[in-house]
Amino acid sequence: MIGWFLLFVSGVNAAAPADDKAPSLLKTPSEACQSCHKLIHEQWQKSAHGQPSTASLLYRALLRPDAGCDKCHAPLAKDQEHFANDGAVPCVVCHTLETFRHEAKGVGVELYSVNERVVQGPNGAWFGAKGAVPPGSGDEELASNPFFHHANPELFRTPVACQGCHDPQKKGDPKAYSVACQNCHMPVAGGFADHGTPAGKSLRMVKRGPILSLQAGREGKDLNIQVKLTNLLPHPFPNGGPFVVGVMRLTLLDARGEVLWENIEKKNMDQDPKALFALTVADDLGHPAPPRAVTTQPPKESRLKPGETRTLGYRLQQPSAALVRAEVIVLPLAPWWLDKLPEGNRELPKGLLAARSEVKLAGQ
Repeated sequence: MIGWFLLFVSGVNAAAPADDKAPSLLKTPSEACQSCHKLIHEQWQKSAHGQPSTASLLYRALLRPDAGCDKCHAPLAKDQEHFANDGAVPCVVCHTLETFRHEAKGVGVELYSVNERVVQGPNGAWFGAKGAVPPGSGDEELASNPFFHHANPELFRTPVACQGCHDPQKKGDPKAYSVACQNCHMPVAGGFADHGTPAGKSLRMVKRGPILSLQAGREGKDLNIQVKLTNLLPHPFPNGGPFVVGVMRLTLLDARGEVLWENIEKKNMDQDPKALFALTVADDLGHPAPPRAVTTQPPKESRLKPGETRTLGYRLQQPSAALVRAEVIVLPLAPWWLDKLPEGNRELPKGLLAARSEVKLAGQ
């Protein structure tokens, strides 16, 4: 492993060799990468990037050829010869990105200059027959490197690598650009970055978001409840564009644990609008629309901003209440999108519990 470390470091700042005869990386399916990077490939296969875009029923339902969705969701799908059985975002989509073109227009790879002859990555490695243990190989076998790996940390260790698809117009909060997305979504473990890219559908990621504080007490006949939420993330909570919704569910229970009252129900989420955290985009008829829909309606934003603290207050009359419970739940798909799915597939996904707090009322 020491030999690999020296090899790895010595190649970090080497200039990429010009080799016009080298095979195009943009014709290299992800399956070819697993021969050296077995564990990384396994992680990637289970990620949103590694799943075929056609696996998402919602994507198939909303897909519009003129909207440019494929620029991010399936950038190499048209090349059926090489990528017919690949994931939505093959390895070479990211690992050929060389620089971000700040003046360019478009989304996805359109915003980058691409090097299809030299693999790009955060650290780099020598080309050639010198033996080394590849990162994420899953074993200690030495392997030769068929491609030169150019060190490009300015892109691959910063939000710039993600910006093309996840914030192409750079409309995100400036706080987000002081934190590398990879710190949370691609943490280093076992000597290499996690290519499973856990995000808004991951319970461990959702739990990183909010701090929930609950205060409750009686004031005469009234029950005064204050729910305070603070977003710890450098981006809105919950994230996931207009498809995800966060809910603060408040429940009153009696001494036997029976539910007396809830502020919100699954089938009627409009009961308590202030307890919903969502980015909603609608077309001109008021129907839910994807982010790039042709619409004159501005999006409505009620998510928690980065670092924001928001307090929700309630005054209720429930003399039998013995316990107050507050929960923050993230639904990976908001209920108003269900009608877009094929019949038989319109079941609301299970919510992810991001935070929970309870207060036992005095005298009960």
